[in-house]
Amino acid sequence: MAPKSGSSSSKKKSFAGSSTADPKIVKFKLPTEFITRPHPSREHGRETCTAYVHPNVLSALEITPGSFCTVCKVGENGILVTAKAGDEGTHPVNVITLSNSIRSVGNIILGDRLEIKKAQVQPPYATKVAIGSLQGCDILKCIEEKVIQKLFDDCGIIMPGMIFHNVKTQTDDESIDIIIVDASDDSLPDVHQIDLNSDVVYGMLEDQIYLSPPVIFRKGSTDITFTKEMQANRKYNLPEPISYTAVGGLHKEIESLKSAIDIPLHQPTLFSSFGVSPPRGILLHGPPGTGKTMLLRVVANTSNAHVLTINGPSIVSKYLGETEAALRDIFNEARKYQPSIIFIDEIDSIAPNRANDDSGEVESRVVATLLTLMDGMGAAGRLVVIAATNRPNSVDPALRRPGRFDQEVEIGIPDVEARFDILTKQFSRMSPDRHSLESEGIKLIASKTHGYVGADLTALCRESVMKTIQRGLGTDANVDKFSLKVTLKDVECAMIDIRPSAMREIFLEMPKVYWSDIGGQEELKTKMKEMIQLPLEASETFNRLGITAPKGVLLYGPPGCSKTLTAKALATESGINFLAVKGPEVFNKYVGESERAIREIFRKARSAAPSIIFFDEIDALSPDRDGGSTSAASHVLTSLLNEIDGVEELKGVVIVAATNRPDEIDSALLRPGRLDRHIYVGPPDVNARLEILKKCTKKFNIEESGIDLQELACRTEGYSGAEVVLLCQESGLSAIMEDLDVTKVELRHFEKAFKGISRGITPEMLSYYEGFALRSGSSS
Repeated sequence: MAPKSGSSSSKKKSFAGSSTADPKIVKFKLPTEFITRPHPSREHGRETCTAYVHPNVLSALEITPGSFCTVCKVGENGILVTAKAGDEGTHPVNVITLSNSIRSVGNIILGDRLEIKKAQVQPPYATKVAIGSLQGCDILKCIEEKVIQKLFDDCGIIMPGMIFHNVKTQTDDESIDIIIVDASDDSLPDVHQIDLNSDVVYGMLEDQIYLSPPVIFRKGSTDITFTKEMQANRKYNLPEPISYTAVGGLHKEIESLKSAIDIPLHQPTLFSSFGVSPPRGILLHGPPGTGKTMLLRVVANTSNAHVLTINGPSIVSKYLGETEAALRDIFNEARKYQPSIIFIDEIDSIAPNRANDDSGEVESRVVATLLTLMDGMGAAGRLVVIAATNRPNSVDPALRRPGRFDQEVEIGIPDVEARFDILTKQFSRMSPDRHSLESEGIKLIASKTHGYVGADLTALCRESVMKTIQRGLGTDANVDKFSLKVTLKDVECAMIDIRPSAMREIFLEMPKVYWSDIGGQEELKTKMKEMIQLPLEASETFNRLGITAPKGVLLYGPPGCSKTLTAKALATESGINFLAVKGPEVFNKYVGESERAIREIFRKARSAAPSIIFFDEIDALSPDRDGGSTSAASHVLTSLLNEIDGVEELKGVVIVAATNRPDEIDSALLRPGRLDRHIYVGPPDVNARLEILKKCTKKFNIEESGIDLQELACRTEGYSGAEVVLLCQESGLSAIMEDLDVTKVELRHFEKAFKGISRGITPEMLSYYEGFALRSGSSS
């Protein structure tokens, strides 16, 4: 046994010896990605194109300090910079510091994750550089050319898209931002002379390694041309920073967001002087496509703060505790690099309500971690958390109290003015010679696009461009592509394909029925137009007089008298979002599902306002509660009453209901404030029947047959509109059965059709409707 113990002790000694030697030969672990931080020196000088990196990283990547390297966002093309070693003791291993000018090329914001690579080729010398200013001014009037030359000479490497911020003018009181619009050398083709059809457009080259082509400025041999351009040449396809001016229709929301972010981040002492802590959290909520994520990006681009983004479930891990650790790391990094902003997009996916049956143990732990971290921000200094969701009620309520998410900003569906603003900004991004839309045309589109959100309007502009291109290519394959212009007609054609987001899941392909297709019923048409169009066209007058628009209308009358047809015409002619609900389809065998269906219908109608909800056969949904209706029907009726005129006000939604059994509808639904107007849709009179006959027989060639339509109209006294249409259909069918190649319908065919039609409207039925009209007293 002795030798064994000896060997084991020798093993221990050797193991101990190796462990003591390990620190001397420890291998440096290279980070997979690096954090963007600002340059220590803010003035423009020789270090503008310098990236400071930890010396161990440079040696691991075999990059010599002072040589060229490329930095890029993960998975994208790079930007050429000069590598320099930072201080080994103070410079973090996973940090790269870049100047504002370099970050402006690739739209890199503080906190972005970067990769660094060794550059293989030295950039060529520039022969010509075109510059402009973000202010669009004449640069030579503000700054001498030798100042610009010294600026570029100190910089060394320049590239299109590089912005030199706050360059002092000759007066020294003002400053301008200089941008490099274009740069060319002997090896690069002149971008101005490249045709769009050619394959040498920069940004589409297969062997392209740089985001923007770098060149070396050589004083004396590089020509500088001055332009009034305000951005880099579009052919370089550089990422454009989004500013607040690019967001349309959200002026109030932007102002509240600015005040809630800028002051706590950049002037926190203002709050401490009052003895209160600044607001730490902001929750943006609203329907999908209204611009919540876009606002987050704008804040990131304009705040000059360290930005950390959590995209919903991207931090969720399958291993226990890793999700919470990822959250803690993000908050720790935000505390380290202040001022900082943490964005949480789709927060409902990582912090759902813990009271729900669906939320499990993992979700509860994540919510608890988030609550603890947000409570710990009290003394964190300049740190703000901004979250976005389209389901605010699904977020855990503990997060929505003051001290966590102090402010909630609703990003709602844009109104007419907001839609006009969005469309104007979308079309202003096009060159003026590529569209022929004036302000009046854009206003017309804005007035027609009810319920469209910002994403829908952007898609509408894109689709209208597609329609323009298809129109050009359809007429002539060799058409000049630069002569194509987006017209108002193209946008109107695109509106057929682009539907409001809120209406897509319930989109109905309504048959195109116009008021002219309904024979007679002039009074009915007038009343319907008044109800729907007047509140939209004269909304200011309604507000001035303090009058509320009618909530709803009940169409009642015998079967076949164009009640449903009127609703179809209303959907086509009004141009308003239209939801059709067939009475019995709401009912569900599961308890509570029918009521939820009603709530969902009204929620969609509110989000797509102004809108019309059409209930066909409403007597099936709202039977009289005194008449022994089932409990399910009573619950549906209660939901319907609450939605139409309950505690929550119904704005911008009109209810149109149709029935042929008005006395079976519960009286609570028929009172003013719910279905205000009761319109009797009676059988057509002589003139209306004559109109119907003319419409149905316009292809019958009755002039040759000598049929007197006036006489037929008199003979159909008491017929409903549907029965008059059936008369024409049957007579035409009879003519086809006699002769398959028939070209005209004769009187004998009508006589034969008369024999096969029985009247559905009886005098008792008419007296029943007259009695209801007298009782309800609101038939006008």
